[in-house]
Amino acid sequence: MNFNFGNLAKAEFTSSSTPRLRPYGIYKVNLTKIEQTELNGKDGTKYPVVTLEFTGCGDDKGIFSTNLFIPTSEDDIKRRVYQNKEGHDYERPSSMEEFQYKLMQLVQVLNPEGAQKIKDLCAKGKVNDMNTFIGLIIKAVSNKKEEVANLKLVGKNSNGTIYANLPNICGINKEGELFATNFISKNDIFFSDYELKQQRQYQNAKPTNMDNINPDKADSSDNLLDDIEL
Repeated sequence: MNFNFGNLAKAEFTSSSTPRLRPYGIYKVNLTKIEQTELNGKDGTKYPVVTLEFTGCGDDKGIFSTNLFIPTSEDDIKRRVYQNKEGHDYERPSSMEEFQYKLMQLVQVLNPEGAQKIKDLCAKGKVNDMNTFIGLIIKAVSNKKEEVANLKLVGKNSNGTIYANLPNICGINKEGELFATNFISKNDIFFSDYELKQQRQYQNAKPTNMDNINPDKADSSDNLLDDIEL
């Protein structure tokens, strides 16, 4: 029998794909991608998102990509009310607040001067629609891909598989005031007690069945984007 080995001449025998950053880790990263786009739902619905991609630096080899869903409805601006174990109601931040604070924190860390300019524009009432806000965010950080920052990733359970995810950063204190914790920082960044507990559970869990893992997961304000330097 004649065997054909000619197909080996140009073959690669190791994977050249970039690994994914794992859940419950803190990594040194660059922001390598930010864009406003749409995801296609199974029912044909299109969901507007801001896509972020971070690439690990040095020993932190890997990438992390996520989609931040853009608030589009009245429900997205409403704070949610829950009940604790003692039967007391408490508020959680709205989807809009979480979305705004995540993107503004990203700019604050990678381009502090740009963040201040965006805040000044908001104070003057010049940012009054979502496309303008997102456009300013993208403009402020799209040229900051060499900036290195610490990124905190937690985990999200999807059908029994834990995959890396950004933590929620917004909370509301007893006085009803909104505050934020860090998911990205130039300084040291830490897990909360709750996140440390979740990290231990993840690390002590049974090995994941790898067969179940899918790692891949215009308006009138345009002039403002052209004129402002971030």
